[in-house]
Amino acid sequence: MKIGYKTLNEYKEEPHPWEPFIPKNADKIILGTFPTTENNRGAYEFFYPNPRNEFWKLIFKVDNKNLADYLNEEPIKIRHKILTNLKLGIADIGRRVLRQKGSSKDQNLFPIEYTNIFALLDNYPKMKRIIITSSSGENNVLSWFHHYCELNNHPFRIPKGNLPKGTILTFKNRNIEIDIISSPSRLSPIKGDKLNAMYRNAILKD
Repeated sequence: MKIGYKTLNEYKEEPHPWEPFIPKNADKIILGTFPTTENNRGAYEFFYPNPRNEFWKLIFKVDNKNLADYLNEEPIKIRHKILTNLKLGIADIGRRVLRQKGSSKDQNLFPIEYTNIFALLDNYPKMKRIIITSSSGENNVLSWFHHYCELNNHPFRIPKGNLPKGTILTFKNRNIEIDIISSPSRLSPIKGDKLNAMYRNAILKD
């Protein structure tokens, strides 16, 4: 046997660093997969801290604001305020993952524990919509959420077609809208006005 070939698939277990943020008035929640690696995070400890990710630019635009105008504000406080204005909770579907190669790519993340989304629905009875922010590749928000539902014997049918798309999840006599839109990652092929419209329509529709 030759020496020097790698046989060990190396992973590091990692817990999610933050709890979901759900304003008291929230009637919808937006889900990501899991935070980027610590060395890719910005100057604050909250969701989507990588300044190269378009997420917060999109969210501020939905609230008719320009993120660049608020760079001198305390970053977590202003994000809490925008989310509250929009009645929008935020969480990641991954609670604990195995991270391969220290990578931030979803393809190198493998969930071993999910965020308890159904418990959030129990605790927030006004919640009527779940916004899912990725569905391409093998590891994405939609596939993880689908598996979480299956674990709880509550599967739902994944809709076909191009983004944006949606379906209904029946949960304890409540019809929860599932809106599936594009990832805010700079690697996403959907950008600009089309991406802005996806986020605005999913967040602001009645």
